[in-house]
Amino acid sequence: MIQQLSQVAEVQNRLQNSTSAKQFNASLPVSLEVMERTHSMRYMLKVGNTALETKSLKELQIGMKYWAHMGKSSAGSILLSNLIPQPALWSNLSKSAWRLSSKEMESLLDSSGANPWDKLRALLGERLSMAENRGEFLFLGNLLLSLQQKVLTLPLRYENEKDSLLQMRSKRSRGGITELEFYSIFANLGAIKGKIFEPEEGEGAHLYLWTLYASTAALLEGELEELQGIKKTTIAVDEGITPLYEAGDSLLNLKG
Repeated sequence: MIQQLSQVAEVQNRLQNSTSAKQFNASLPVSLEVMERTHSMRYMLKVGNTALETKSLKELQIGMKYWAHMGKSSAGSILLSNLIPQPALWSNLSKSAWRLSSKEMESLLDSSGANPWDKLRALLGERLSMAENRGEFLFLGNLLLSLQQKVLTLPLRYENEKDSLLQMRSKRSRGGITELEFYSIFANLGAIKGKIFEPEEGEGAHLYLWTLYASTAALLEGELEELQGIKKTTIAVDEGITPLYEAGDSLLNLKG
C-alpha cells in the first residue's frame, strides 16, 4: 500500500494542477451558495464574491451550496443546469483554518516512518486542544471520527491559495486484491472518486476515476497522462458519488 499512497498523492497534485488559471475551462462547474428565494423559482445566489439573481427550474434549498453549470440564454439571462448539492464535509471546511500543504501531505503519506493514520491522529489531537470555537472543534473531531472508520481525511491548501479535501481508505476486493479508494473535492472540478489497485504483482497499477461532470472528465483525460507506476487510467461520469465518510454535526465518541 506504500506505493499506492504515493500514487494517490501524485494524482491529487495533478488534479490540483488542472484547476490552475491557465487551464480554466468555461464548461467546468462553478460553486455557488443559495442566499434567498426572491420570487417563484428565482433565487439570489453567491458565486465567488458576486451576488446574482437567476431562475432555476429545480427547487433549491436556502443556505445550501451547489455545483452547477452556468450559461446564458438567448435573451442574456443567466441559466443554471446540472445542479448537484455539495457535501456538508466540503461546506464545513471553512469552520477550521487548519490545512496541509502539498508537501505536508506527501510527508504524511510517506509510510517509511509511522503509519499515516497514526500521524494524522497525533496531529488532530494537537489541533483539537487549540480549537478556537465550537465549529472548529466539531470539524476536527469529525476528522478523528473518520479515522475510527479507517478513512484518512485531509484538508489541503495549495500555493495558489486554493483549498481541496482528500479522503482515503484501504480495502480488500472480493478477489483478494488490496485497493486504495480515495475521494477528492475541488471548487471548480466538483467531487472526484477513485481507486488504485494492481491486478497482478508487477503488472502496474490501474487507476479508476469517477467525476460528477463530463466536462471535468474531459479535462482530466489530458491531465492524468504518464502517471508514475500507473499502467492504465479509466475515467467515467457518475453523478451519485459520495464521500467515503461523512460525520454529522455532533461528536458521540472520540475514543479510538
